[in-house]
Amino acid sequence: MALASFKVGAKELFIPDVSIALLRTPGLPANNAKFHVPLWFSKLDLRDYLFHVYGVEILSVRSYVKQSRVQSGRPGLTRPAFKRWHRPRSTKFMTVELARPFVWPEEPDDGYLEWGLKENNDVEKENTKWQELEMGQNRDQLVNEERRERMREQAKALLEGKAKWKAPEGRTGKDFRRGQ
Repeated sequence: MALASFKVGAKELFIPDVSIALLRTPGLPANNAKFHVPLWFSKLDLRDYLFHVYGVEILSVRSYVKQSRVQSGRPGLTRPAFKRWHRPRSTKFMTVELARPFVWPEEPDDGYLEWGLKENNDVEKENTKWQELEMGQNRDQLVNEERRERMREQAKALLEGKAKWKAPEGRTGKDFRRGQ
């Protein structure tokens, strides 16, 4: 490995326990790269990490911390808790200027989109079926199409005079017919 053109840090790191993500940013020039890093990571840490692990020289580093929006409730609660606010953990991004440009490889064709498509569609249909069966409070809003069609036919027969209306028996234990 070549000698660094900058002063190398003295922190020895044999097995890195951090995850650094290189983000695809089509709006940046080829000699810039954007990384998602842990909050405690410094510019010098990223510069030394990229030099020692990948042999990449960096000319400059810009970093910024993106705050998350304030949310109602507390983290970890399933129900919303009103009048309680918290701010989720912030995220840190670093943009580096590379000594040599890096060009992303072309994205693969759309062949990977069909991968597992049938299985995903089957799972989605099964999930929607279960959600319709077990909707809980909104269960009464489900429409039974077969029952609706039977009721439509009965109403049509009553209006045309083909059938005569009979009160349902045995449900309440009382007979509502007059004279009895």
